[in-house]
Amino acid sequence: RGTGTAINSISINPMNINIVYAGTQAGLYKSENHGKNWVRVFRGIGGLEGHILSVAISPVNPEVIFIGTYAGFFHTDDGGSNWRKEQNLPSEAVVSSIAVHPSEPHIIYAATDRGLYKSVNNGMDWERVIVTTTTENVNILDQVDAGEVNGIETEIKGIVIDPADARKVYVGTSEGLLITENGGLTWIMAGSSGLISRDIHHLVVSSSDPDGVYAATSRGVFRYSKVSKRWMELYKGLTSIDIRSLAFEPLNSKILWAVTKGGVFKTIPMIQNATSKDEEVEAEKLLSNFTDEPSVVEIMEAAIRYAEVHPEKIDRWRTAAAKSAWLPDLRVGYDKGKDWQSSTYFYSTTTQKYTDDDITLDRDWSWSVSLTWELGELIWNDDQTSIDTRSRLMVQLRDDVLNEVTRLYFERRRLQIEMLYSPSKEIMDRIEKKLRLQELTADIDALTGFYLSKRLGRARWQNEARRTSYKERMSD
Repeated sequence: RGTGTAINSISINPMNINIVYAGTQAGLYKSENHGKNWVRVFRGIGGLEGHILSVAISPVNPEVIFIGTYAGFFHTDDGGSNWRKEQNLPSEAVVSSIAVHPSEPHIIYAATDRGLYKSVNNGMDWERVIVTTTTENVNILDQVDAGEVNGIETEIKGIVIDPADARKVYVGTSEGLLITENGGLTWIMAGSSGLISRDIHHLVVSSSDPDGVYAATSRGVFRYSKVSKRWMELYKGLTSIDIRSLAFEPLNSKILWAVTKGGVFKTIPMIQNATSKDEEVEAEKLLSNFTDEPSVVEIMEAAIRYAEVHPEKIDRWRTAAAKSAWLPDLRVGYDKGKDWQSSTYFYSTTTQKYTDDDITLDRDWSWSVSLTWELGELIWNDDQTSIDTRSRLMVQLRDDVLNEVTRLYFERRRLQIEMLYSPSKEIMDRIEKKLRLQELTADIDALTGFYLSKRLGRARWQNEARRTSYKERMSD
C-alpha cells in the first residue's frame, strides 16, 4: 500500500499458502500473512534489475525462488535473504517467463527477449533452445499452418512443461504454439485449425485433462488437443475476449479461472462424452425452436455484405484494372497566335506633304487530338500492385468480421438453449440473461446492419399472421 508500483507477477508458496511473493516494477515483495503486510526481499541494482517480470518457486523446496527481470535471471536458496545472478544466462536479457518442472525441479526454462533458455542443473548452466532474433535460426522440424518460423521476430509469452513427461514442453508465442517432445532439441509449430488468434498470452495444463493445453489469447480461451492436433474455443459465458492469464484450481483441477481485460471469470471446462440416441433426439427437438431464426451462414453473408468485404469486390477491382488498359490516353491541344506589323512612308516638298502608314494584321490558331495506348498494361499494370495490397487487408478484415460474428452467434444460441432448457428460479438471474441476450443481438446487428432484428421481426409478423388466420378458420 502506498508504493504506487505495478505488480507483474504473483507466486504462492506451494507448502504454505500464507506466504505470497509479488514481483513489481520496484523489486520483489514477500508477505507471510496472506498479503496483509509486505516486505521487500529483492531490490536489484538499478531500475532494470529491480523491475521483476516473473517469479517461480521450486515445487519441492519453497525456499528456492527464481525471478526474471529486465536485466537477467536471479536465484535464492533461502527464501529471499541472499540472491545471486546467473552468469551463464545473458546478464542484459529480459526474462519474461519462468517454468520449473513439478517433479524434476532441476529442469528450468526461461523465456527471454533473445529466445528460450533451458537449464538441467537448477539454473547453474543454460542452453538456448529457441532463438527469436532475425539473424539466427531455430531448429524446426515441421511447420503446420504457420508459415516460416526461422528468421521471424516472435515473442515468447508462456511456457508449460508436461507434468507427466519433462521432455515435452509447450511454448506460447506471438505466432502460435511451439511443441517439443525431446527436451528442446527440435520444435514443431502446432496447427492453427480452430485457433482464431495465434497471439498466445499464457499457457496452462490441468492434471484432470492430460490431453489438453489451454491458451489465453487476445480473442478468447482455447484448448489444444494433443491427440487431434486441433483447437477448440471455450467461450460459454465469457463476455470478455482479451484474456491475459489462466489458472486451474489446485484442489479442483477442472475449474479454470481467466483474468481478462473485462474482469475475472470462472468456469468448468466440459469434456464431451458419448450421448445416447434419446439425448440426440431431445437435442434436435430443442434446436427446432430456432427454425425461424437465420442460420449462421445467413448471418455471415449479411456481415460480409454490410462490411463490403465480399470476394467479388476484389474480382471487380481486377476486372476494372484490366479494362482500363483499353482506354487510351487522350490529349487535346489548342494553339492561338497573333502577328502585327506596321511601317510609315513620309515625304515632304514645298508644295505637298504626304505620309502613309503600312499596317499588317495576322491571326492564326490550331487544334490537335492525340490517342495513346500502353499495350503492355493489358498484361500487367501498376494498379494490380495496389489491388494486391488492398485485397490482403480486405481478406484480413473479412476474417475478423466472420470470426467475431460467428462467436457472437453461437454464444447467443447457447444462451437461448440455457434459458429454455434450464430456466433460472432467481428473477435477477433471468433478467440478467435476458439483457445479455439483447446485448448479443445488438452486437450481431452492429455487424450485419440490423439483419438479425429485421429477420426476427419478420418471423414474428409471419407467425402472428398464421395464428390470426388459424383463429379465423376455426371460428368459421
